[in-house]
Amino acid sequence: MGFFTKFLTEKRHWPMGSGVVGENPWAIADFIGSPTNSGAIVSEETALAVTTVWSCIKILAWTQASLPLITYKRLKPRGKDRAPNHPLYDLLHTKPNDEQTSFEFRSLLSVHQNLWGAGLAEIEFKKGTPVALWPIPPWAVKIKKKDSKSTLFYEINLGNGEPKKMIPYYKMLVFPSLQTNQYDWKSPIQVHRETIGYSMALTDFGALTFGQGTNPSGVIYHPSRLKEQSEKDMREAMSKYAGLSRSHRLMLLEEGMKFERIGLPPEDAQYLESRKFSVADIARIYNIPLHLLQDHEKSTSWGSGIEELNLGFVTFTLRPYLVQFEQEIHRKLFYDSKKYFAEFLIEGLLRGKLTERYNAYQIGRNGGWLSANDIRAFENLNPLPGDQGDIYTIPLNMQDASKINEEPDEPGTTEEPV
Repeated sequence: MGFFTKFLTEKRHWPMGSGVVGENPWAIADFIGSPTNSGAIVSEETALAVTTVWSCIKILAWTQASLPLITYKRLKPRGKDRAPNHPLYDLLHTKPNDEQTSFEFRSLLSVHQNLWGAGLAEIEFKKGTPVALWPIPPWAVKIKKKDSKSTLFYEINLGNGEPKKMIPYYKMLVFPSLQTNQYDWKSPIQVHRETIGYSMALTDFGALTFGQGTNPSGVIYHPSRLKEQSEKDMREAMSKYAGLSRSHRLMLLEEGMKFERIGLPPEDAQYLESRKFSVADIARIYNIPLHLLQDHEKSTSWGSGIEELNLGFVTFTLRPYLVQFEQEIHRKLFYDSKKYFAEFLIEGLLRGKLTERYNAYQIGRNGGWLSANDIRAFENLNPLPGDQGDIYTIPLNMQDASKINEEPDEPGTTEEPV
């Protein structure tokens, strides 16, 4: 069994700096996470040490939080105008509470959602109007419901001597990651802890390998049999050449000794390939394309160019999060939802090349199935004044194909009725 294979299959006890718990991995799990078959201890906090997990969480959180969230007023018969005087405009776009910007608030909810399984925020009302949104840590929340007819409550226990707080569902914004029923959510980290633990073990293996000078072992040949003390002295002498910082020192051998380097066994050479597979495996959990994780080896599998790759990310990964957010705030914040609504500005992310987009509009316009206002709506622009933007046009030289072989009447040949 090679060093790499043995490293992954042996149970290991990871050192704990706090000294609060002993070597029992189940005792450690009570404090920082659950043990895995690889020996790694996985929790939502420790998982962030895996670079792929960190990147996936940050990409999702920062991309969502960077998109403007605008409150609009509906126009008749269609269209919309920004509503900066609406009480929810600044709450959603700029400052949800006195301690956070909108970016910080939405970014934190996304981190909670993709680590612990749900992003939650308490809605603070004043005279029936939402005046602040306060993030609630998901690990401090329990769902309470007496029976199928009773009101749903969220029990908040922040600890630190603070009393428990019961918040009704209509005063809580809830953004679950994945649900198997309507009263629970799943933590992606805990569901996939074996996958993440495997990646942790790979990282630990690489660190140990490089710590030994990128070469796990070697053989020194001596022309005669060494006595116990001579062997001890030789090992102490050779220790000054161990470690990555000493890997290029000139080695001095005495008494006819010879050194032969032993590289990784063939079964351990899978380390680099395993690292690549680990990145892709974690990326699948969050549906993040590899090119966004700086892995460009297979990035063309989604399309022929970077725009196709980014469009796939926005359509299949980012958009469901945005729709979920819009619908939840629409349901619990907008009492006047028939007149007002909030929407993310994502047109810049969804657009392809300018020339390709305009060519598509031209085809639809000439074909008669797109009006000027239809096109302006795609570009997030308001309709043209009056009815001029609702006119559908077709080229004048188009005619019925079934009459293409009929000869046209010549002037003056039509017989007048008697």
